[in-house]
Amino acid sequence: MEARVEALSRRSLEDLRRMAARVAGEAAAYLRDRFGLEELLSVVGQHSHDDDEGMRIDVESERNLLELLRAEGYRGLFLGEESGLIRLGGDPYIAVVDPLDGSKNYAGLIPWNAVSVAIAPLPGGREPSLLDVAAGAVAPVTQWPVLSFARGHGAYEGGARVEARAAREPRLVLAYVERPEQARVVYEYLRLCNGRKRSVRALGSASLEITWAGLGRAEVFVDVRGRLRIVDVAAAVWIAREAGAKVAVENLDTPLTRVARVGSVAVAYSSQAWERLTRALDAAGYGRLAQRQLP
Repeated sequence: MEARVEALSRRSLEDLRRMAARVAGEAAAYLRDRFGLEELLSVVGQHSHDDDEGMRIDVESERNLLELLRAEGYRGLFLGEESGLIRLGGDPYIAVVDPLDGSKNYAGLIPWNAVSVAIAPLPGGREPSLLDVAAGAVAPVTQWPVLSFARGHGAYEGGARVEARAAREPRLVLAYVERPEQARVVYEYLRLCNGRKRSVRALGSASLEITWAGLGRAEVFVDVRGRLRIVDVAAAVWIAREAGAKVAVENLDTPLTRVARVGSVAVAYSSQAWERLTRALDAAGYGRLAQRQLP
């Protein structure tokens, strides 16, 4: 981590965090102002990297993010869900963005969606990966404060640093599964709660749900489908980690230069919830995931 921080020759970690928060916040406001406009919800094509369809609003939001970064003086690499990898200049950074996480919610007028911006210094002699991300932000499209982080300097909600707090159990489990064998993780987790009631939800914006679990507003987040991509999680998992949560990502070395899958992700704020979650993952055949923790 020290070597990566030293690579920030022209911008400090705090500068990067503030820039990511401003850009993500302005991009979220752009989406909020256009919420419900039918003409922006038309499908304009299929993503080359997965089977999801892209809407006009995704394309316009990503174009807006590019312009916002340029206005901040950012001249590094840019990886977007829609446009792929673009070089804006020679600065030794890469910005990884998701212009609209929760597109289906947005199209269905469900206000649970976000913009994500993660920034990493370019390491010498190798491809940058998830482990190189140094700062970033997740901005809810609703009027909620922007969540951001700087590596080693904590997580922030708006301008206030998230403070450590006593472990608690909000009794909300955020889980994504698609097949019966994947659902066993949820079954095992609920069984380990020893009869204490839990509510299970999948709300449709992984970046927000990861940060919510990281901040202790949900007990755990778990997605064992193996479908999450670097643009979905690059900022969110580090916000959760800087907030004090345990975070595991299946492919820690996922590159930042293409829209690649990171695989499965697990997050828990309290040590008790993490212990239950690791036991549930192991019982369901996903024990290796818990061993892939962010440092």
